[in-house]
Amino acid sequence: MTNEERKPIVKELLAKGLTLSQIQDYFHKEKNDPIKYMELRLLLSEMPDATLPEKELLKTVMPPAPPVAGAGGKLAPSDAGLPEPGTGGKLSISVDQVPAPGSMLSGYARFSSGAKAHWFLDEMGRLGLEPELGASKPTEKDMQEFSTELRRMLQQTGGM
Repeated sequence: MTNEERKPIVKELLAKGLTLSQIQDYFHKEKNDPIKYMELRLLLSEMPDATLPEKELLKTVMPPAPPVAGAGGKLAPSDAGLPEPGTGGKLSISVDQVPAPGSMLSGYARFSSGAKAHWFLDEMGRLGLEPELGASKPTEKDMQEFSTELRRMLQQTGGM
């Protein structure tokens, strides 16, 4: 199929809330079109009016925060990166009961600055962040606070 033939189908499937992986599967099974995921992403770049469903956001992989060794060599939270008392809003982190596909852990974060994002830890332990559509990106201070708090949460639950 040509991209011009694919565009109306992609637009219709996006409107139904399908993810890009599901759309790719649709083309493979229903249209016998072996479109690759990257080709589908590039096709979307040609469709400025097409919007991705909230669960299908661009992934930005962030390097993991360096671990801080505490007593006995265990990882311990660091005071570095903690917000100044009385500044900004509150950080809120939730953990999904079922991790997102390809993730060991995932969840949602609302940052002190007001930014919102989905986060995940991949199989290699790398932290990824997907800012919510229409939301501002987390600040560097947000990310420091987030990585410190996430590390603390994981230590409490035995996840690290």
